[in-house]
Amino acid sequence: MRNVWRTARAKPLVAALVVGVVVAVVSWIALSGSFASPTKGATVQPRTITTSNAATYHPLRITPPETAVERTVNQALEQSSNLSGLAALEASSFPSPAPGAAFPPIVAADTSSPSMYAMAFTQELLDLDFATTTRNELLAWAGYNNAPNTTIGIPASAQLKVLPDSLTTGPATMPSTAQWSAFATSRTVWRVSGLVISVSPTWTQALSAGWVSVDPLMVIYDVSGALTVTTPGHPAVVESISFGLTLGGASLHPGYGAVAVDNWTVN
Repeated sequence: MRNVWRTARAKPLVAALVVGVVVAVVSWIALSGSFASPTKGATVQPRTITTSNAATYHPLRITPPETAVERTVNQALEQSSNLSGLAALEASSFPSPAPGAAFPPIVAADTSSPSMYAMAFTQELLDLDFATTTRNELLAWAGYNNAPNTTIGIPASAQLKVLPDSLTTGPATMPSTAQWSAFATSRTVWRVSGLVISVSPTWTQALSAGWVSVDPLMVIYDVSGALTVTTPGHPAVVESISFGLTLGGASLHPGYGAVAVDNWTVN
């Protein structure tokens, strides 16, 4: 069963935060001795809510001060974005974002805390009974939990595809359609346990160097734990898993959402 849910498909992932670029740039700035202190004075833009037939939610945004650190990191992120990957993202197709009976919304109390949201999101993403749920239901739930990627320019028409795309891009967290069907036939069940969620040193380093995200809820976590794969008639298989989870202000509901899941690893 080892690595059985990994897909062979691999394409550029523009959804994930380009953390390597951030680290390289802020490390160079810190070592140079210039602009190494945290930035102060970011301007907060109030949450905009308009009312027509229904309320329209907009994630909170701030305007970071124009510092050398801010300009350097933003330019590096822009230059590192992959246009072919962006075109593939825009051309991709996913179910309409929506929670459901199989994958309900994360409770409001957990969407207001980044660590609680990360825990609840991971639990619902990986606790799977393949025979009683569908891949499209999970993809629709992921779209509902999407948070915009504010580090590179992704068109609004493609923003709701960012999180589902990150889950289905190799090495993929989510089984392919064929793999899901095989798991359903064999009545395979996944259960995640022993989750450890901590702020990524990469994120801490970026903030310490003085870079400020326009999304005040943005944070990068390192997530690890154990995934138990159970199939009737076979011994349970326990694998160690780890991945990066970037959070931000959710696209479709107040509180936290997930920008992307990347660096999925199974040992």
